[in-house]
Amino acid sequence: MKKKIIIFSILVSTLIFLLISCNTESGYKSTEYFVSKSGSDTNEGSSGSPFLTINKAAELAMPGDIITVSEGVYRERVNPPRGGNSENDRITYRTAKGDDVRIVGSEIASGWVKQENGLWSISLKKDFFGDFNPFNTLVKHPAIIRGDGDGWGWLRYGRHAHLGDVYINGKGLTEKQSNASLVDTVLTWHAEVDTISGITTILANFGNNTPMASNVEVNVRPFAFFPEKPGTNYITLQGFTIMNVACHWAPPSVFQPGAIVTNGGKGWIIEDNIILYAKTAGISLGIPSESYPVNASGHHIIRNNVIMRCGQAGIVGHRYNYKSLIEGNHIEDISYREEFGGAETAGIKFHMGDSVTIRNNFIRGVYTATDEDPNIGAAHGIWGDVNNTNWRVSNNIISACEGFPILSEANVAGPNLYENNVLIGGGGPMWIFSSIGEAWVHNLFINTGFALENQPRRREINDHRWINNIFVQKGLDFDFKMDTLIDHGNVYLNYANPTGFMDKGLIIKDPQEISIVNTPGEYILNINYSKNIFDANFDLATDSIIGFKYSFDGSVLKDFYGNSRNAGVVIPGPFQEVKDGMNRFVLYKYPDLYSKAQEILSKNTLYY
Repeated sequence: MKKKIIIFSILVSTLIFLLISCNTESGYKSTEYFVSKSGSDTNEGSSGSPFLTINKAAELAMPGDIITVSEGVYRERVNPPRGGNSENDRITYRTAKGDDVRIVGSEIASGWVKQENGLWSISLKKDFFGDFNPFNTLVKHPAIIRGDGDGWGWLRYGRHAHLGDVYINGKGLTEKQSNASLVDTVLTWHAEVDTISGITTILANFGNNTPMASNVEVNVRPFAFFPEKPGTNYITLQGFTIMNVACHWAPPSVFQPGAIVTNGGKGWIIEDNIILYAKTAGISLGIPSESYPVNASGHHIIRNNVIMRCGQAGIVGHRYNYKSLIEGNHIEDISYREEFGGAETAGIKFHMGDSVTIRNNFIRGVYTATDEDPNIGAAHGIWGDVNNTNWRVSNNIISACEGFPILSEANVAGPNLYENNVLIGGGGPMWIFSSIGEAWVHNLFINTGFALENQPRRREINDHRWINNIFVQKGLDFDFKMDTLIDHGNVYLNYANPTGFMDKGLIIKDPQEISIVNTPGEYILNINYSKNIFDANFDLATDSIIGFKYSFDGSVLKDFYGNSRNAGVVIPGPFQEVKDGMNRFVLYKYPDLYSKAQEILSKNTLYY
């Protein structure tokens, strides 16, 4: 009898465990928690009795649950203690429909005192910051790391810079190295921390702004959304504005911080957010804060976000981004204050990414304070660095980068595919360092050209294929030797020149009119297509023509807009449906989120 009771108890316990651990797919009824600035963390979290903080809802949320946050500014670092179980059994953090919800890493700084020369000062006690004072913390990563052999992790200029930031009416001020240097430069600051009292004194030049009649904030938190536990999976973050975060420099050899950090997790969806003024990186898909298996990570979707005015990069990652999709993001004004920088500054910077897709992104404006060696004053659009393989970089628009629109560096694992991109030259050409197995197919290169270089102690560049591209002004006429170099079906306009191996290509000597028009709502390309392009016989860029074996079908049978290409008339460049003469292409329509971001940066009207 006793044995039967024990068996029955085990069965009952097993049933209870299964009922508790079951997910939404097997019958678990999800809970929606509500958060409001009028709520309380002693409430039950319902729509009629909401919580006050996002973290309170995060403490309770289980796989399948939803956290809906209402209008307001939430001054907290969200630290989810758990994630979901699967793609369809995730924890979702979202904003209430139509509400402006901000997670900010800053606090209001009031009590400014007017000084000589139009400057203002404020003294903040130690407890204003707590255990972390960004004004007393250098931008460099705190760990001892590789890079230059001196522990700075490829941070090559601006090494005096601190994590602190001062903001007035949505505008970030630039740090200066002394109080004296503030007088002649508006929107600048300098801070000094007393080592005995811990008091931080900030002196600022606000220009024509008066701090008492403005919204003045200083940053205090190193993260906005960051699960402390590595491997927190299947989280959705949707619709938030993330601002003013004091995150460290994110090199590719240690934990990579950012305003939003997946921390080795798997299956995150980060979409429809605005990210402004991350001190370094906006989103990190990179090395987690503790050791965690790489093969348990990745598979993220990062889409339709507006990422602006981050000091190092819009999105960074290293290995933990396997099979991730980076799609439809607007990335702009990276390192625009040029306070610090080095070999990690880019719109998107990934190391060792396997089967990553980067498509339909708009990247404009990546800046550097130096025009020296590109490894010192880096400022690139998309930078694939070290052993990225099976990349598919498609349908991106990249312009106004002081470095290179795309930099491929040491990608020796290959192959990688770059297709249907519109790449507009900035400070330099398309640069390739020691990469093997590159296919550039149906792209439009406007005033870019190519430069190739073998780095010391790296494998030599080899096996590059340029097929059905259009080059304007600058072409492939580099002086570089490799075993396999294919220049097939490319069109060279406006004095662009081919390699010495051109096959089925076309050089059009008569200058063709081409221009970029930027309206308040659209980014437009006007380009003249010569009749010669229609008369030539170009090959369809099938998998067999390109000749690489990817983890995906490498054929380029759709154009920039998704129109099908056919073997009848193949048009080089990203657009298939063109006419003889002048063509007008709306490359990009600015999303509503971009307008909202611009309003925040210019007016700050909804700050609380």
